[in-house]
Amino acid sequence: MNLHLRQSGAVPSSRKSKRQRLASLIAATGGLRILERLPQQNCLVVLNYHRIGSPSDTVGDPNLYSATPSDLEEQVRWIKQRYHISTLDEAIAFVEGKTTLRKAGILLTFDDGYKDNYDYAFPILHKHRVEGTFFICTSYLGSSQLPWWDQIAFMIKTSRNSKVVLNYPEPLTLDLDDGKLQALNRLLCIYKTKHNLDKDKFLREIARSTGTGDERPCERIFMNKAELKEMSDNGMAVGSHTHSHPLLSHLSPELQLEEVSLSKQMLEQDLGIEIQSLAYPVGAPDSFNEHTQEALRRAGYRIAFSFHGGKNIAGKTSCYNVRRHHVGVTDGNALFKVRTSTAAVLGAPLF
Repeated sequence: MNLHLRQSGAVPSSRKSKRQRLASLIAATGGLRILERLPQQNCLVVLNYHRIGSPSDTVGDPNLYSATPSDLEEQVRWIKQRYHISTLDEAIAFVEGKTTLRKAGILLTFDDGYKDNYDYAFPILHKHRVEGTFFICTSYLGSSQLPWWDQIAFMIKTSRNSKVVLNYPEPLTLDLDDGKLQALNRLLCIYKTKHNLDKDKFLREIARSTGTGDERPCERIFMNKAELKEMSDNGMAVGSHTHSHPLLSHLSPELQLEEVSLSKQMLEQDLGIEIQSLAYPVGAPDSFNEHTQEALRRAGYRIAFSFHGGKNIAGKTSCYNVRRHHVGVTDGNALFKVRTSTAAVLGAPLF
């Protein structure tokens, strides 16, 4: 299926940002070598990946791509040569105050359980004898069904209409000729931020306006239980990403407990290991709340990860709000290295 992604503006731009240009300058003038030699914080730096591959190859949300396979291999090789790559067990002990890190620890995490994590990330990590932590939505295991963010992206990319005219949750017109990526990001923002949104109705409204109806691709996009078990048996850590990837703060306390408990139980049954960690879907500050954290305590989780930046300093890190930093496929190696190096020195990336 040729969706003409780049021509339609549905793939992130390859034009260098100010941050990328600054990082390239730092690397070219020897600043990166200086950063790598500076004293490191007693801190945990958590890098968050999603999909591995090329954004132009997906029918879903191109924003989710964190690295190509070659970029990921270079990043893992570079980190391993210069920093300590932490395991999930080390991260739990660190946030619980049971251990300190002589220098910064780098934890590699991957969200959602896409099949490309098994196809590309797992072999690279295994080759370099590095542990990655994979946060899995149990309802997606082995599935070809698009999750809500990919559904919205697919409908925008395959729209039969040049304008998307919505009547719910409020009147809104999006001109796709002005850029499909901008339209996609606007709709994703509505889905994520409106607490009282009838999410199924919103998806039906987009389908109606784009003329796509129930059309969906049928290729499997998520790893299955056997693939996940192979990863778990061969040095990878596994955590929960809930059962169905809802924004937990939009749910009642009872439904939050159900989401985090069911996914934990299913993973423990499938893998034969104890599941102690969870990554909040979306991970923004308003995507979880005190009821979420109480649900995690009741379900028996020891650590939970957000996704909105910040520092994880020894003795000052909440077990249920361990901060993570974005890795993007369009960042480039210079920006990745400068951000990771400054995080090791300062506790969080400089920019």
